[in-house]
Amino acid sequence: MSAFVKLLNFEVKRFAKLYIALMVLTVALQLAGVAIGANDWLNSANEAMRVNQWTLGQYHHVTGYIQLNSMVYDHYNGLLYFGPILLSIVLLLIYSCFIWYRDWRGKNTVVYRLLTLPSNRANLYFAKLVTILLFTFGLVALQILLVPLERLIAQSILPAELYRNITVSEFLNHTVILKILIPSYFSDFVLYYGLGITGLIVLFTAILMERSYRLKGIGYIVLYLAVLAGLASIPYFMGYGRYDSYFYPGEIMGACLGLIVIIAGGSLWYSLYLLRKKISV
Repeated sequence: MSAFVKLLNFEVKRFAKLYIALMVLTVALQLAGVAIGANDWLNSANEAMRVNQWTLGQYHHVTGYIQLNSMVYDHYNGLLYFGPILLSIVLLLIYSCFIWYRDWRGKNTVVYRLLTLPSNRANLYFAKLVTILLFTFGLVALQILLVPLERLIAQSILPAELYRNITVSEFLNHTVILKILIPSYFSDFVLYYGLGITGLIVLFTAILMERSYRLKGIGYIVLYLAVLAGLASIPYFMGYGRYDSYFYPGEIMGACLGLIVIIAGGSLWYSLYLLRKKISV
Protein backbone atom coordinates (compact mmCIF):
# COMPACT_ATOMS: atom_id res chain seq x y z
CA MET A 1 0.00 0.00 0.00
CA SER A 2 2.85 2.33 0.85
CA ALA A 3 4.46 1.68 -2.54
CA PHE A 4 1.17 2.41 -4.31
CA VAL A 5 0.72 5.71 -2.44
CA LYS A 6 4.29 6.78 -3.29
CA LEU A 7 3.79 5.94 -6.97
CA LEU A 8 0.42 7.72 -7.00
CA ASN A 9 1.99 10.80 -5.46
CA PHE A 10 4.78 10.61 -8.07
CA GLU A 11 2.28 10.40 -10.96
CA VAL A 12 0.04 13.19 -9.64
CA LYS A 13 3.00 15.55 -9.22
CA ARG A 14 4.12 14.97 -12.81
CA PHE A 15 0.91 16.47 -14.24
CA ALA A 16 -0.02 18.76 -11.34
CA LYS A 17 1.23 22.06 -12.81
CA LEU A 18 -0.58 21.61 -16.13
CA TYR A 19 -3.67 20.34 -14.30
CA ILE A 20 -3.82 23.38 -12.00
CA ALA A 21 -3.35 25.63 -15.03
CA LEU A 22 -6.27 23.83 -16.70
CA MET A 23 -8.47 24.38 -13.65
CA VAL A 24 -7.56 28.07 -13.44
CA LEU A 25 -8.28 28.46 -17.16
CA THR A 26 -11.66 26.73 -16.75
CA VAL A 27 -12.66 28.98 -13.84
CA ALA A 28 -11.51 32.17 -15.58
CA LEU A 29 -13.13 31.46 -18.96
CA GLN A 30 -16.42 30.16 -17.59
CA LEU A 31 -16.88 33.05 -15.16
CA ALA A 32 -15.93 35.51 -17.90
CA GLY A 33 -18.41 33.83 -20.26
CA VAL A 34 -21.27 34.18 -17.76
CA ALA A 35 -20.38 37.80 -16.92
CA ILE A 36 -20.15 38.77 -20.61
CA GLY A 37 -23.39 36.89 -21.38
CA ALA A 38 -25.27 38.61 -18.53
CA ASN A 39 -24.02 42.06 -19.61
CA ASP A 40 -25.01 41.32 -23.23
CA TRP A 41 -28.51 40.38 -22.12
CA LEU A 42 -28.75 43.52 -19.98
CA ASN A 43 -27.58 45.78 -22.83
CA SER A 44 -29.99 44.07 -25.22
CA ALA A 45 -32.87 44.56 -22.76
CA ASN A 46 -32.02 48.23 -22.20
CA GLU A 47 -31.83 48.83 -25.95
CA ALA A 48 -35.17 47.08 -26.59
CA MET A 49 -36.85 49.11 -23.81
CA ARG A 50 -35.37 52.36 -25.16
CA VAL A 51 -36.43 51.72 -28.76
CA ASN A 52 -39.93 50.41 -27.94
CA GLN A 53 -40.53 52.68 -24.96
CA TRP A 54 -41.20 49.62 -22.81
CA THR A 55 -41.09 49.39 -19.07
CA LEU A 56 -39.14 46.54 -17.44
CA GLY A 57 -42.46 44.71 -16.90
CA GLN A 58 -43.44 45.05 -20.57
CA TYR A 59 -40.04 43.77 -21.70
CA HIS A 60 -40.35 40.82 -19.35
CA HIS A 61 -43.88 40.13 -20.69
CA VAL A 62 -42.46 39.87 -24.24
CA THR A 63 -39.20 37.98 -23.59
CA GLY A 64 -39.85 36.05 -20.39
CA TYR A 65 -37.19 35.34 -17.78
CA ILE A 66 -33.48 35.13 -18.53
CA GLN A 67 -31.75 32.09 -17.02
CA LEU A 68 -28.14 31.00 -16.57
CA ASN A 69 -28.32 28.59 -19.51
CA SER A 70 -29.34 31.51 -21.81
CA MET A 71 -25.99 33.16 -21.11
CA VAL A 72 -23.71 30.25 -21.82
CA TYR A 73 -25.26 29.80 -25.27
CA ASP A 74 -25.20 33.48 -26.18
CA HIS A 75 -22.96 34.07 -29.26
CA TYR A 76 -19.31 33.18 -28.56
CA ASN A 77 -20.00 32.52 -24.88
CA GLY A 78 -20.57 28.87 -25.77
CA LEU A 79 -16.89 28.69 -26.76
CA LEU A 80 -15.82 30.40 -23.52
CA TYR A 81 -17.97 28.11 -21.42
CA PHE A 82 -17.66 24.73 -23.12
CA GLY A 83 -14.21 25.24 -24.67
CA PRO A 84 -12.33 24.53 -21.38
CA ILE A 85 -14.45 21.41 -20.83
CA LEU A 86 -13.63 20.03 -24.29
CA LEU A 87 -9.97 21.05 -23.88
CA SER A 88 -9.82 19.21 -20.54
CA ILE A 89 -11.31 16.06 -22.10
CA VAL A 90 -8.84 16.15 -25.00
CA LEU A 91 -5.83 16.81 -22.72
CA LEU A 92 -6.80 14.01 -20.35
CA LEU A 93 -7.19 11.62 -23.30
CA ILE A 94 -3.74 12.60 -24.62
CA TYR A 95 -2.22 12.34 -21.15
CA SER A 96 -3.75 8.87 -20.71
CA CYS A 97 -1.31 7.74 -23.44
CA PHE A 98 1.51 10.04 -22.40
CA ILE A 99 1.40 8.79 -18.80
CA TRP A 100 2.90 5.52 -20.07
CA TYR A 101 5.05 6.67 -22.96
CA ARG A 102 6.76 9.45 -21.00
CA ASP A 103 8.37 6.74 -18.86
CA TRP A 104 10.27 5.53 -21.92
CA ARG A 105 11.34 9.00 -23.05
CA GLY A 106 14.83 10.43 -22.59
CA LYS A 107 18.27 8.90 -22.24
CA ASN A 108 17.91 7.79 -18.64
CA THR A 109 14.41 6.37 -18.97
CA VAL A 110 12.22 6.47 -15.88
CA VAL A 111 10.66 3.10 -16.71
CA TYR A 112 13.84 1.24 -15.70
CA ARG A 113 13.66 2.72 -12.22
CA LEU A 114 9.94 2.11 -11.92
CA LEU A 115 10.02 -1.51 -13.09
CA THR A 116 12.95 -2.41 -10.86
CA LEU A 117 11.31 -1.12 -7.70
CA PRO A 118 11.03 -3.80 -5.00
CA SER A 119 7.23 -3.88 -5.14
CA ASN A 120 4.44 -5.45 -7.14
CA ARG A 121 4.30 -3.98 -10.66
CA ALA A 122 0.52 -3.82 -10.34
CA ASN A 123 1.09 -0.79 -8.11
CA LEU A 124 2.56 1.06 -11.07
CA TYR A 125 -0.48 0.23 -13.22
CA PHE A 126 -3.03 1.25 -10.60
CA ALA A 127 -1.13 4.43 -9.74
CA LYS A 128 -1.46 5.57 -13.35
CA LEU A 129 -5.10 4.49 -13.60
CA VAL A 130 -6.11 6.18 -10.34
CA THR A 131 -4.19 9.35 -11.32
CA ILE A 132 -6.29 9.76 -14.47
CA LEU A 133 -9.49 9.06 -12.49
CA LEU A 134 -8.54 11.59 -9.79
CA PHE A 135 -7.90 14.24 -12.43
CA THR A 136 -11.20 13.45 -14.14
CA PHE A 137 -13.35 13.52 -11.01
CA GLY A 138 -11.50 16.63 -9.80
CA LEU A 139 -12.57 18.50 -12.94
CA VAL A 140 -16.13 17.19 -12.61
CA ALA A 141 -16.26 18.40 -8.99
CA LEU A 142 -14.90 21.79 -10.05
CA GLN A 143 -17.68 22.09 -12.64
CA ILE A 144 -20.36 21.37 -10.04
CA LEU A 145 -18.85 23.92 -7.63
CA LEU A 146 -18.66 26.57 -10.35
CA VAL A 147 -22.39 26.63 -11.12
CA PRO A 148 -23.52 28.32 -7.84
CA LEU A 149 -20.77 30.93 -8.33
CA GLU A 150 -21.93 31.53 -11.91
CA ARG A 151 -25.50 31.96 -10.68
CA LEU A 152 -24.33 34.61 -8.21
CA ILE A 153 -22.53 36.52 -10.96
CA ALA A 154 -25.59 36.46 -13.24
CA GLN A 155 -27.84 37.44 -10.32
CA SER A 156 -25.62 40.41 -9.44
CA ILE A 157 -25.65 41.80 -13.00
CA LEU A 158 -29.28 41.28 -14.10
CA PRO A 159 -32.32 42.93 -12.44
CA ALA A 160 -34.44 40.58 -10.35
CA GLU A 161 -37.46 41.31 -12.61
CA LEU A 162 -35.68 39.70 -15.58
CA TYR A 163 -33.56 36.96 -14.05
CA ARG A 164 -34.84 33.63 -12.78
CA ASN A 165 -32.54 31.40 -10.78
CA ILE A 166 -32.51 27.72 -11.67
CA THR A 167 -31.16 24.91 -9.56
CA VAL A 168 -27.72 23.41 -10.20
CA SER A 169 -29.42 20.19 -11.28
CA GLU A 170 -31.67 22.00 -13.78
CA PHE A 171 -28.68 23.78 -15.30
CA LEU A 172 -26.59 20.62 -15.58
CA ASN A 173 -29.50 18.82 -17.25
CA HIS A 174 -29.88 21.52 -19.85
CA THR A 175 -26.82 20.73 -21.94
CA VAL A 176 -25.79 17.46 -23.55
CA ILE A 177 -22.11 17.69 -22.51
CA LEU A 178 -22.87 18.42 -18.85
CA LYS A 179 -25.68 15.85 -18.80
CA ILE A 180 -23.19 13.15 -19.82
CA LEU A 181 -20.40 14.36 -17.52
CA ILE A 182 -22.68 14.83 -14.50
CA PRO A 183 -25.72 12.56 -14.96
CA SER A 184 -28.74 13.03 -12.70
CA TYR A 185 -29.38 9.35 -12.04
CA PHE A 186 -27.02 6.98 -10.29
CA SER A 187 -27.68 4.27 -12.91
CA ASP A 188 -26.54 6.67 -15.66
CA PHE A 189 -23.49 7.61 -13.60
CA VAL A 190 -22.53 3.94 -13.25
CA LEU A 191 -23.10 3.30 -16.96
CA TYR A 192 -21.26 6.38 -18.30
CA TYR A 193 -18.29 6.20 -15.95
CA GLY A 194 -18.23 2.41 -16.20
CA LEU A 195 -17.84 2.83 -19.96
CA GLY A 196 -15.24 5.56 -19.46
CA ILE A 197 -13.13 3.52 -17.03
CA THR A 198 -13.42 0.48 -19.31
CA GLY A 199 -12.25 2.60 -22.24
CA LEU A 200 -9.26 3.75 -20.18
CA ILE A 201 -8.39 0.18 -19.21
CA VAL A 202 -8.67 -0.89 -22.88
CA LEU A 203 -6.36 1.99 -23.89
CA PHE A 204 -3.81 0.99 -21.22
CA THR A 205 -3.98 -2.62 -22.45
CA ALA A 206 -3.32 -1.54 -26.05
CA ILE A 207 -0.33 0.58 -24.93
CA LEU A 208 1.13 -2.30 -22.90
CA MET A 209 0.65 -4.66 -25.87
CA GLU A 210 2.62 -2.26 -28.05
CA ARG A 211 5.32 -1.85 -25.36
CA SER A 212 5.51 -5.63 -24.91
CA TYR A 213 5.60 -6.75 -28.54
CA ARG A 214 6.59 -3.44 -30.26
CA LEU A 215 5.80 -3.60 -34.02
CA LYS A 216 4.19 -7.03 -33.75
CA GLY A 217 2.02 -5.60 -30.99
CA ILE A 218 0.19 -3.36 -33.51
CA GLY A 219 -1.26 -6.49 -35.13
CA TYR A 220 -2.28 -7.85 -31.70
CA ILE A 221 -3.97 -4.53 -30.90
CA VAL A 222 -6.02 -4.71 -34.11
CA LEU A 223 -7.07 -8.27 -33.24
CA TYR A 224 -7.85 -7.25 -29.65
CA LEU A 225 -9.99 -4.32 -30.74
CA ALA A 226 -11.83 -6.52 -33.27
CA VAL A 227 -12.75 -8.95 -30.47
CA LEU A 228 -13.94 -6.06 -28.28
CA ALA A 229 -16.01 -4.65 -31.16
CA GLY A 230 -17.65 -8.05 -31.55
CA LEU A 231 -18.52 -8.18 -27.83
CA ALA A 232 -19.74 -4.57 -27.84
CA SER A 233 -22.12 -5.30 -30.73
CA ILE A 234 -24.04 -7.93 -28.72
CA PRO A 235 -26.50 -5.40 -27.15
CA TYR A 236 -27.36 -4.12 -30.63
CA PHE A 237 -28.15 -7.65 -31.82
CA MET A 238 -30.33 -8.01 -28.72
CA GLY A 239 -32.32 -4.99 -29.90
CA TYR A 240 -30.76 -2.13 -27.96
CA GLY A 241 -32.75 1.05 -28.73
CA ARG A 242 -35.48 -0.83 -30.67
CA TYR A 243 -39.08 -0.94 -29.41
CA ASP A 244 -39.75 -4.37 -31.02
CA SER A 245 -36.86 -6.14 -29.29
CA TYR A 246 -37.42 -9.70 -28.04
CA PHE A 247 -35.63 -8.77 -24.80
CA TYR A 248 -36.83 -6.44 -22.05
CA PRO A 249 -34.86 -3.17 -21.62
CA GLY A 250 -33.71 -4.35 -18.18
CA GLU A 251 -32.27 -7.54 -19.71
CA ILE A 252 -30.41 -5.57 -22.37
CA MET A 253 -29.08 -3.15 -19.75
CA GLY A 254 -27.97 -6.15 -17.67
CA ALA A 255 -26.14 -7.54 -20.72
CA CYS A 256 -24.44 -4.13 -21.23
CA LEU A 257 -23.25 -4.02 -17.63
CA GLY A 258 -22.13 -7.66 -17.84
CA LEU A 259 -20.10 -6.92 -20.97
CA ILE A 260 -18.51 -3.88 -19.32
CA VAL A 261 -17.42 -6.07 -16.40
CA ILE A 262 -16.10 -8.80 -18.75
CA ILE A 263 -14.19 -6.38 -21.01
CA ALA A 264 -12.81 -4.31 -18.11
CA GLY A 265 -11.92 -7.38 -16.01
CA GLY A 266 -10.36 -9.29 -18.93
CA SER A 267 -8.37 -6.29 -20.13
CA LEU A 268 -7.20 -5.49 -16.61
CA TRP A 269 -6.03 -9.06 -16.06
CA TYR A 270 -4.16 -9.10 -19.39
CA SER A 271 -2.55 -5.70 -18.73
CA LEU A 272 -1.19 -6.88 -15.38
CA TYR A 273 0.04 -10.09 -17.03
CA LEU A 274 1.91 -8.08 -19.68
CA LEU A 275 3.39 -5.77 -17.06
CA ARG A 276 4.62 -8.66 -14.92
CA LYS A 277 5.72 -11.14 -17.57
CA LYS A 278 6.34 -9.43 -20.91
CA ILE A 279 7.83 -6.02 -20.19
CA SER A 280 11.43 -6.46 -19.12
CA VAL A 281 14.24 -4.07 -18.33
